[in-house]
Amino acid sequence: MNRLEVVAVTHRGLVREHNEDTVAVTGFLSTAREGEPTRFPVATARPVTCVVADGLGGHAEGQRASRVTASVIADAGPGLHDDDAVVRVVEAAHAAVEAEASWCSRWSGMATTVVLLTVAGTQATCANVGDSRCYLYRDGVLVQLSLDDSPLPVGATPPVGRTTVVTRTVGGYTGAAPARPHIHRTTVEAGDRFLLCSDGLTDLVPADLIEDRLKTEPDGVEAVRALLRAALDAGGDDNVSMLLVTIPERVA
Repeated sequence: MNRLEVVAVTHRGLVREHNEDTVAVTGFLSTAREGEPTRFPVATARPVTCVVADGLGGHAEGQRASRVTASVIADAGPGLHDDDAVVRVVEAAHAAVEAEASWCSRWSGMATTVVLLTVAGTQATCANVGDSRCYLYRDGVLVQLSLDDSPLPVGATPPVGRTTVVTRTVGGYTGAAPARPHIHRTTVEAGDRFLLCSDGLTDLVPADLIEDRLKTEPDGVEAVRALLRAALDAGGDDNVSMLLVTIPERVA
């Protein structure tokens, strides 16, 4: 049985007119422009998949691309038992975005980044395309599991460094093959916290501050609220979306 708690939030930020992010978990797919963190207790024998998709700002229909991608992956979530299944669902999302774009010439090139986490028994699988991230917080230490498809600006060093260039996306490649996702597998332990987020958080909030907030806020809703506030206090110049997945007990 997979027992976990998920806290979700998506926020337009303080500058952008539209929210082009989409978050998905179990039967929930975000639609709000901004909102308070929402808690989802989950208990199921099937794999649980969580998704954050960040539609490319300034591109045609970024919100549409993120929503299509999150919907395709969330619908397939219970069947994501292995790496091959993860690759297939990302390819399916790419095809769905390309098909959607074909309906209107103004939508050509629409694209999104995506990060997903699937928890199945004692195993967790993280996959990403683009610069949306997945972190694991365990025993007081924050580790990035995802791999950014985004070069850092000259002189910048990880984990903080802003860039508007994303080298791989879902969609946006009219007629080209989809990008293969980066995949990372890890064993789940009691007390683990996985944070999935768009770059609206990580461009403004350094990893050490994220780690500190997860350390000082044991309640998931309060931790997500504190991280959102940190991003907004730092300028909030992009959409901000997060899913905090907490393993309260060992799954079997």
